[in-house]
Amino acid sequence: MEDTAITKLKNTEASLKSWAAVARHSIRGWFYEWPRTLVFLIVALILAFFVLYPLGILFYRSLFDFETQTWTLANYARFFTEPQLARAFLTTLKLAFYTSIVCLFIALPMAWAVTRTNMPGRSLVRSLVVLTFATPSFLGAIGWIVLMGPNAGILNDLAKWVFGLDSNLFNIYTFEGMVFVLSLYVYPFLFFSVSSALDNMDPGMEQAARILGASNLRVIMTVTLPVVTPAILSGLVLVILESFVIFGAPAVLGAPKFVYTLSTTVHLLFTSDPPQFDMAATAATPILMVTTLLLLFQRLYLGKKNYVTVRGVATQPELVDVGMWKYVLSGFCIGVVFVGVGLPWLALFQASIVKIWGLPITWANLTYMHYVDLFADNELVLRAFGNSFKLAMSAAMIAVMFNFVIAWIVERTSVPGKETLAFLAMLPLSFPGVALGMALVLAFSAPPFDLYGTLWLFVIAYAVKGTPFAFMFARSSLKQIHEELEQSSRALGAGWFKTIREITLPLVKKGLLSVGTILFAQKFRDAQTSVMLYVGGLEVVSILILDFVEEAEFSTLGAMAFLVLTVNLSLVIISRRFVGKASFEL
Repeated sequence: MEDTAITKLKNTEASLKSWAAVARHSIRGWFYEWPRTLVFLIVALILAFFVLYPLGILFYRSLFDFETQTWTLANYARFFTEPQLARAFLTTLKLAFYTSIVCLFIALPMAWAVTRTNMPGRSLVRSLVVLTFATPSFLGAIGWIVLMGPNAGILNDLAKWVFGLDSNLFNIYTFEGMVFVLSLYVYPFLFFSVSSALDNMDPGMEQAARILGASNLRVIMTVTLPVVTPAILSGLVLVILESFVIFGAPAVLGAPKFVYTLSTTVHLLFTSDPPQFDMAATAATPILMVTTLLLLFQRLYLGKKNYVTVRGVATQPELVDVGMWKYVLSGFCIGVVFVGVGLPWLALFQASIVKIWGLPITWANLTYMHYVDLFADNELVLRAFGNSFKLAMSAAMIAVMFNFVIAWIVERTSVPGKETLAFLAMLPLSFPGVALGMALVLAFSAPPFDLYGTLWLFVIAYAVKGTPFAFMFARSSLKQIHEELEQSSRALGAGWFKTIREITLPLVKKGLLSVGTILFAQKFRDAQTSVMLYVGGLEVVSILILDFVEEAEFSTLGAMAFLVLTVNLSLVIISRRFVGKASFEL
């Protein structure tokens, strides 16, 4: 017994010495890199203030009763028992589930076709899917209203003329319509995840299976799909995540028919008269919880899966000759992209050039005046475009510069706790736009901030929402630059600031410019965050577009939506040329 006690005492003493050594090493690390440590502390405090503080205020409002000044779960009890709120939660779950199923049937055949078959136009399909990825779902939904709306929808009128129907064949204002439209704009998450995995997969396993006599279908089912299962699950997580938090398409297609999701319910509660801030915060909490759990699942569970598919020597896969089916696959892939991007784009353009919506397209019914009227003596539209441009530019610049500093600290320093910065930078990824907008309003509307009703709150919201994307790009760019370049500069006497300015920044400027362009395009037409921050006089283009939807001004709506979509796609194409396709598959 005495020996056992002595042994335990010695083990405890050794453990304490080990912890002390770790603590001394950490403290020495902090003081050894004190300039970088100071930058680390400043950046960490800024991130925590703009990310953790609003999140804490959101939870606080959902758990605290201001009338009785007590903590309570009454708001959550009401959320799960009140039929309208519970129905919105179930609708959101159903929307995410059915959308993910549809995306599987779209994305998996497309990914396999462009990576494993001799289908013509494989590179073209990859490029076109990027355009789908960059198309705002709410603008696409507006395009589909023009196509399948019950009142003079183009496809409905065409079906009546061709088949002699008396009633409409399509109605996009349904739950099924939401699933259809949403699937067209979120499947790229799964496509890029699976196609990237197939590109990096060792084709030798598939070739061995074919040598042993397995058919193409059996190779797919027994070799290809099992190996890329982690990529499929990872892509599905992103599809479910986006379907769960999306605001634009449900607001345009569901809300007019009183079909609400959690995101549209949060907006409804927030803008009701009087505003129900506590219940809006409560309704936003399940969105945050679900998205956080999905991201943790992706990081922890899928991160542990060890499917070795890349060998030391790169081997090009042997393309499968699928005969005449290659034209079917090519038609399917290009058709999916055309339905997702081409048709809505053409529909918006058509709506923007007709004098009277609903009448046949004839020379007498064509006009360009909707574009002229949009800007001529229209102070509201001019102010909206000016605000959107200033806000998107400011937020993109702030997000890129700030996250370059974060990425540099994480990748180039040994400051203890640097991974905390990476965690904080990625945390806004779990913030749905409506939840982030509401959290910022609740956090910064009261003194001493008083930012509600100012453009500053828009800039903060856009920059915070763009932080994860900018951080991933900046970190990826730094990973591609060997540290020896910076070490050589330091060895020649240059300080770390001069090294960054003259060595690092010139080498990563293309990547930073690319992500800045993409962020500008995203924030220029941001709807789900803007709708929570908007007050009269602070119009942005997305708010005006949503107003035109409510007023059913299809010609003006078509002109404005067409311009925004064209600008957005043009910017993404330009950005893609800077760094190539890899930047969209991070």
